[in-house]
Amino acid sequence: MDRESLLVEAIHRCRDIEHALDIDWQPDDETCRRVGWWLVRNTGTLFHMGRRLLELTAPGGALLPPPEFQLCRETEPTEEELFAAPMLQPWSLILFQTGSRPAMWKLGGTAYHRGHDCVWIWTRLLYLHREKSMARTDEGWVKLGKRMSA
Repeated sequence: MDRESLLVEAIHRCRDIEHALDIDWQPDDETCRRVGWWLVRNTGTLFHMGRRLLELTAPGGALLPPPEFQLCRETEPTEEELFAAPMLQPWSLILFQTGSRPAMWKLGGTAYHRGHDCVWIWTRLLYLHREKSMARTDEGWVKLGKRMSA
């Protein structure tokens, strides 16, 4: 579906969205992002419609969480964590939702660390430190190398 069709469908399926979002309902990037973030709070079809709207506005279709995304208190790695963090390369980030559970961000890739074998991991993203190219996950801090293409 294209942007306009998705926006129309969102209004039909989620009646309160028009009152919740004070926007000019044009199929531009800003409207699609705002509606997309609103819809991914849901499950099922509404989640999938929201994720598709977000993919249509993302460069190359590769989603990133919004800048305010933070599920933990630690937003800066310590010097020790910075040194000890494994490198994740290549890595992939997906917005994942299943059943009645709310959406979550999952980070996956091949983890490289001195003295350990390379392993493929999938873990829940808690915070993305864009400036340091690092991510806080359920497993701790990881350095981010090259991202897989979308």
